[in-house]
Amino acid sequence: MKCLYVLFDADCELCVRCRNWLAQQPAFVPLVFIAFQSDEAQRRFPGIDALKPGEQLLVISDEGAVYRGAHAWIMCLWALENYREHAQRLAHPALLPLAKLVCELLSRNRFFLSDVLFRQEPHNAARKVAAHYGLHKATWANAG
Repeated sequence: MKCLYVLFDADCELCVRCRNWLAQQPAFVPLVFIAFQSDEAQRRFPGIDALKPGEQLLVISDEGAVYRGAHAWIMCLWALENYREHAQRLAHPALLPLAKLVCELLSRNRFFLSDVLFRQEPHNAARKVAAHYGLHKATWANAG
């Protein structure tokens, strides 16, 4: 494997910041970032919309392997020099369900998180988080 293509949401501040953080890390396998909304994504990966890249992170190896959600995050970490051990640990069958749950929660709430983490004053962000948590508390309590 010579590189991994990371298809990210350029309209999501959380996604862009994660992309920037990943890009700054020393890597064993280079990560090539492509906004899934871009012409380049459509040209490089015809039919990519069938994989619903707007729902979860999508990573494609230069050999054609496709990873979504938690598996995509684990592959990104695996590519990095300082995080490969973490990736291998998260990929363990005992921890993979946790990785999937965290990735699902982040993916489902990424626009909300982008808003409260990066666009709101702290007090307003705290109010929004409290209201959001109250709205979803019963759902989260039943998730386990």
